[in-house]
Amino acid sequence: MVITQDFFTTFYICHRKAYLLKDQIQSSEGIEADYKGFRLIAFADEEREENGNKIFILRRMSKNVRERHIIESSFLYFVLHLRGEDAQVKIEFLKGEKLVKPRDEFISMMIDAMKEVFESPSDPKPSFGYECKECPFYKECLDLSQKEEDLSLINGVGDKRKKVLIKAGFKDVDSLSNASPYEISKYVGISLDEADSIVKQARSLKDHRPIMLKKVNLPYSDHEYFFDVEKDDEDLYLFGLLVDDTYHHFILSNDNWNEWFDFIKILSLYPNAPIYHYDRFDKDVMKKFGKISNTDLKFVFPRFVDLYSTVRNSVIMPVRFYSLKDVARSFGFNWRNKDFNGYNAMMALSKWREEGDYSVMEELLNYNEDDCRALKVLKEALVSMKNG
Repeated sequence: MVITQDFFTTFYICHRKAYLLKDQIQSSEGIEADYKGFRLIAFADEEREENGNKIFILRRMSKNVRERHIIESSFLYFVLHLRGEDAQVKIEFLKGEKLVKPRDEFISMMIDAMKEVFESPSDPKPSFGYECKECPFYKECLDLSQKEEDLSLINGVGDKRKKVLIKAGFKDVDSLSNASPYEISKYVGISLDEADSIVKQARSLKDHRPIMLKKVNLPYSDHEYFFDVEKDDEDLYLFGLLVDDTYHHFILSNDNWNEWFDFIKILSLYPNAPIYHYDRFDKDVMKKFGKISNTDLKFVFPRFVDLYSTVRNSVIMPVRFYSLKDVARSFGFNWRNKDFNGYNAMMALSKWREEGDYSVMEELLNYNEDDCRALKVLKEALVSMKNG
């Protein structure tokens, strides 16, 4: 069986996805070696010499070295080692280069795990991480887990905790929802507060309803802003703003300041109105543009209300992930294009930048407007829960 560098990384991230894709691997040209019945194929972007040493380079368009880059480069090093080549591997990223330390034992262990998984008569059970949201098998895995009430559905339960909980007799969502937080704390080795949160998460999933932890205090105003940002893979941004049920959008870049000042002008219309957003990214982007443009944003930042923090501190939701999509859908909101996501938005913005394709922009604007309207639905649902 052929194992390519990319496929190996896929297996590292998700055994199930790799298992479901294993018959689709196609052989390709690269740096090859045989190992334990597998044909390993690695790739490098450049080969060069430095101070008499042979260096293989992996180029990655990233500001920082990520774990998947370490895995890819370690796999390359492992294949080179099997071939008897005395060479080093470097990752070249946007901020510089990083020399990779050999991880032969880890790669060998992962290949043993691949052999065990691929020779199994049944496919691996789903487990969930944030990479899952962009996976073509996500819905299939979610449906299967919901059918079996698998512990993987519970936010805060990863593979390691799942194994410990099953060994302790908690085999599904129902059994965990009736557990004592003290027992869970003892078995898993976590704080009592964290154990209590996991039990309540299971109870919320079982009953298909939110559980209030404390009252939600949101500012009252006659006017409100709902703010959401999309970004391409470089430095182009789409700012979406819902004001008094009217949607506005702004295309911003480092060399286009007209729309930035139009955006600030709208925020100035109601200087005391709250600006609702979800998680820190939107606020961080505002800080960036404020700094670059030398705009005083003291009148803006005190008005920001992060609904992600509000939800996480106040409500247990019947969801696996606390993304805006998952949480807002729990309150009945639906996006016009249910298959469009943050990755699609990034790619659409990049395509518009490169090709000026306005049909792509139309779909992107619909998505961004829906994000803003989802924030409004979420805010109103939280207020309703507070009052009810």
